[in-house]
Amino acid sequence: MRILLTNDDGVGAAGHVVLAQALLDEGHEVQVIGPLGERSGSGTSVGTIEHGANVAWQEIPLGTSPALTGIALDAPPALAVLTALGEVFGPRPDIVVSGINPGHNVGRSVIFSGTVGAALAATTLGIPSFAVSCGFAPDHRFDTAAAAAVRTLRWFETAGLPRICANVNVPDVDLDDVRGVRSTHFSSGGMFSLGMRREGDRLVLTRGEPSVRNTEGSDLQAVRQGFIAVSILKPMDVDPGPEAGSLGAQLAAAVAGAGGVSPRRPRREPCLRAG
Repeated sequence: MRILLTNDDGVGAAGHVVLAQALLDEGHEVQVIGPLGERSGSGTSVGTIEHGANVAWQEIPLGTSPALTGIALDAPPALAVLTALGEVFGPRPDIVVSGINPGHNVGRSVIFSGTVGAALAATTLGIPSFAVSCGFAPDHRFDTAAAAAVRTLRWFETAGLPRICANVNVPDVDLDDVRGVRSTHFSSGGMFSLGMRREGDRLVLTRGEPSVRNTEGSDLQAVRQGFIAVSILKPMDVDPGPEAGSLGAQLAAAVAGAGGVSPRRPRREPCLRAG
């Protein structure tokens, strides 16, 4: 398949390179287009849309084998998706893959995530997609997340490239130690809370513990318990209805694959409380 690989951390970021190599190892045609630098929290933003606006871009080698050179735009990742769909830098992709993001994109975080935003923009504009994330440094496991991404891609191909956007969050453990795969809903909170305070002429942002009311069966609960969480987002003009749950379950089973990872139904467990 022809794959557009993007992210919101900048072309050549560590997780980006690991995923690019994994996709190349599978024999796919990979094109890399993404932001020039950090664009986390940009959601589905494309940046400026003024008539005649100029967006700078440059080529960045990724150090993969075979060698890939990425196109880095001075813009959010959703604009990278638009350039691919418009065939600005080459033929239109069959699927868009976004990640690997260092930091889980679960619950409310999804609406702000540039990683998920790029994937959702692609599906809304007609191309199937998925985003993949793992935990923050220094504990992130890009290798395990890349393996989950490869399995996700295989499922999309086998399923006939359904026009959905999948959000895949992977725990930071060896692949053999993943407890299973769950088809989940979105948590009422994210992996962290965002605090703000004024200091003179600046607004200072801080991360804190999440405030979570109910996580039963959610993506947040699954990842915290050592499971891969698979959630389905629908494009704005499509209402898959009950089918979304079925697709999520099918994808979870496919990502489970072999090697000791098996899909499991969530148990009735006490809700996680705010830290």
